[in-house]
Amino acid sequence: MKKLWDLFTRKHAATVPLVIIKKGTDDGDVIEYRSIDEAIADLERDPNVPSEKIDNLRSSLKRLKNNSSIKIRNGELIK
Repeated sequence: MKKLWDLFTRKHAATVPLVIIKKGTDDGDVIEYRSIDEAIADLERDPNVPSEKIDNLRSSLKRLKNNSSIKIRNGELIK
């Protein structure tokens, strides 16, 4: 019983998760980042990514930080 209790009440680590963004369909096009801010900075330097998408990503990140749960459909955050 104690093991079950520990399984469901385990505290989460305070580390930042690894972010992986695929720029293409091949495995060679996968870039790994240590933080979301690092990934956004790299996307800002990419001339193929419109500034509107970067702004949308930043606003989504702010919403993620302020919520305990989110819903995503087709890559977009749902209110």
